[in-house]
Amino acid sequence: MSIFEYDQEKHMRQEREAAWKEGRRSGLEEGRRSGLEEGRRSGLEEGRRSGLEEGRRSGLEEGREQILEQQIQKKLAKGKSVSEIAAELEETEERIQDLIRVMHG
Repeated sequence: MSIFEYDQEKHMRQEREAAWKEGRRSGLEEGRRSGLEEGRRSGLEEGRRSGLEEGRRSGLEEGREQILEQQIQKKLAKGKSVSEIAAELEETEERIQDLIRVMHG
């Protein structure tokens, strides 16, 4: 038998190994691509959801603040003191004073 003789088993083993490596490489690439796409979609959905929640909270807080300022304005127009307004609106005098400064400042 010469060293140049064909070894079918070795050749088949090499072919299987090469195919396995190519399949693994291809699978890794596809998995990474798929993972990136899924991650982007998930991140976008999570970001959108978080933005909506934050926007709602912020809008609610702004709305409450505006209502409080309107109530303070009405009570000031009626001649009520800061301590009376604070008691009626269940806020601290400091908070009422701060809001008055913001409204008139």
